[in-house]
Amino acid sequence: MKRRWLCMMLALLLLLSLVACGAASGSTGSTGDAEVPQRENGAAMDAASSESTADFSAVRENAKLILSADFTLETQEYDATCAALEQMTAEAGGYIQSSGNAGEKGSRTANYTLRVPQERFETFFAQLGETCHVVSANRWSEDVTEKYTDIETRLATLQTKHERLLALLDQAAKMEDIISLENALAECEYEIDSLTGEKRHYDDLVGFSTFTVSLREVQTLTAVPAGTGFGAQVAQAAQHGLGGLTATVRGLILMVVMLWPVLMLLGIAGGVYWRVRIYRKKKAQQSAQSKKE
Repeated sequence: MKRRWLCMMLALLLLLSLVACGAASGSTGSTGDAEVPQRENGAAMDAASSESTADFSAVRENAKLILSADFTLETQEYDATCAALEQMTAEAGGYIQSSGNAGEKGSRTANYTLRVPQERFETFFAQLGETCHVVSANRWSEDVTEKYTDIETRLATLQTKHERLLALLDQAAKMEDIISLENALAECEYEIDSLTGEKRHYDDLVGFSTFTVSLREVQTLTAVPAGTGFGAQVAQAAQHGLGGLTATVRGLILMVVMLWPVLMLLGIAGGVYWRVRIYRKKKAQQSAQSKKE
């Protein structure tokens, strides 16, 4: 009887194992089939993203956009980096609008305002990011198409008015009319000159993008997070801790070097105090021993 029950239990276990294996193989097969459309969808998404990459060159040709960017950079090779920035600007067909240097060697800073042709904006932006360590980088644009169009319209109107006033001045016979027309011409020419200068200013801003660069010479580069996850935060904290330890040790060494006369006097005073204390202790022991005798 026991053998029969044992055989039945073994047969049941064997049947259950066969059913489980079949279900597992079926689920594995379905998973494998599902991977194909997922990969195809991924490829389709990559293709869509590549196709959706915007090209703003046509927009910039039709619109009046002022492109600007600012960078905060760090370097451990200050002179070489400054030379590289100036060379890059010249090679891009731009110029240095302003520049300034401050600080002592080891902690120098430089500030640049660079003007680069608008068509080289993207290339120059990428080159600056590769030149040295980037702490921060920002970019923005200002659409002045409406203002620019308004200036052009007003200039055209004033030009027409100027031509009519000249024609009337040629036909004027009375002195009062001549004086009045000349005053009107002077006001019209003043407005034309003002709007022409404003238009030239916008042409310069649109034609040449502006890069504001702040460069710092450092001994240790500032840690920039490579992501927002916990691992990136831990790595950033570790780099900050190492930088803080290095700065603390450096500060202690500098403090010791600066205060060496005081430390030397304190050492001498401590040595004298210790010798006097030992001498007094010996004297007290000798007097106590003499009393016992």
